[in-house]
This record gives sequence, structure tokens and C-alpha cells, in this order.
Amino acid sequence: MSITEKKSWYKIKAFIPKQVYEPLLNFYLGIQSIGYSGTEFHCPVCKSGLKKFKEKSCPKCAAGIRHRTIWLFLERKTDFFKSELSVLHFAPEHCFYRVFRKLKNLKYLSADIGSPRAMVEIDMTDIQYPDNSFDVLLSSHVLEHVNDDLKAMKELYRVQKKEGWSIHLAPIDYSRTETFEDPSVTDPDERQRVFGHHDHKRIYGTDYKTRLESAGFKVSIFKTSDFCNEAEIKKMGLKPDTEIYFCKK
Repeated sequence: MSITEKKSWYKIKAFIPKQVYEPLLNFYLGIQSIGYSGTEFHCPVCKSGLKKFKEKSCPKCAAGIRHRTIWLFLERKTDFFKSELSVLHFAPEHCFYRVFRKLKNLKYLSADIGSPRAMVEIDMTDIQYPDNSFDVLLSSHVLEHVNDDLKAMKELYRVQKKEGWSIHLAPIDYSRTETFEDPSVTDPDERQRVFGHHDHKRIYGTDYKTRLESAGFKVSIFKTSDFCNEAEIKKMGLKPDTEIYFCKK
């Protein structure tokens, strides 16, 4: 478990002033990345050459496997970096936020509850924007934290434009055919034991696609191997079977 997944980190993070959080993280990553430069591996997000990854993440921008996979999907399978798009990005990751907010083709809005990177505070189950507001919506490992994920999915569908698209990833236990949840489990330590994380509300099974579709989405699943060749997967430290859930109306 990385430090950012630990319950103690959430408590520490709450005391860091929002205006210094990103500069501190940049400083930390700068120190951490010393000695990692090389040519054996490559991070597609920050374009760094690396001699190795640090616990499967880029030591320079903190992009994990799923972040590098999402980036390549956006780059190779969508018009994200080319067209003028309105984007709503939930729980913005450092590796993305530092780039997306500077892209001139995007009308970019980051959202969360209490995140130092959030430009606006949004409850995913009650999004304060009209129907068909955004061209693109992005969320990665967010829905498992939401109390009523089905209501959140309906809200995501509602604010997505008819011609728009979205990507919503979540950790999935492929040994389960049905999502497991128990609303009676509210204690963080008990959630850690039952769900594997102190703030997770469920463990998704292979019915995750069906849950998204129940909100109205037309869901296509892409694997890394659909848009990266074997050499690229090795070079960028990816997994060939990582799934991207691409959602349209």
C-alpha cells in the first residue's frame, strides 16, 4: 500500500494548506526522482526516460499504471488533446492536473470534496450543473468511494453532452460476478478489513459495466493491448489487460 492510500495520509493531508500542496508535492517528486533517469523505460505522461519505475509509478510525475494507460487512450483513441472541449475531471490526479489545466483547447474544471486540486467542490451524487453541460467527464477510482454510486452514475450521465463521452474507471475484482457492498459497514478500520481500503464503500465485480449501463451509458471496454503494442507495453510499464470504460450517451 502506498502512503497516499493509508488512513494516516488523509489526516496529514488535511493540515497542508491548499496553496502549498502542489509546490510541496513537486518538490518531493523532484527529490524522489533523483537517480531514476535512464533509457530502459518511458513515462508517456511527463515524457521522462527512466531506468526503472518506483513501485510501478513514475518517480517524476507519480503516474501509475492506470494513469499512463488513460493518457495513451486519450492520446490515441480520442480528440482530447486537439478539439475544443469542456471537461469535468473528478478527483484530479497530480500527473494529469498539472497538464490538463494548462491545455488551451480545454475548458477544464477539476472537482472533488476537499481536494487541494479541486477548482470547484462537487458531490458526485448531486452535480450542480444543467443537463448536457460537458463534452468530457473523467473519473478514476472515485465511484468506489461514493455512498450511492448508482445515483452518481445517473448524474454523470445527465451532465454529459449527447455527443460527448466519458471515462470512469474503478478497481474491479474479476473473481466476482456481482458487486459486493454492505452499507452497515461504516467504521474505517472495518472498511479496510471488508473492502480493502478504509474509505471504500464496495468491491466492484464484473457487473461494473452493467451498473454504468443502468444509468443510460453505452459502454465500450478497451484493453491496453487494443492501442499499444507489446514493445510499448513493456517500455512504458503497462499491463496489456488494463481496461478503459469508455462511456457515451
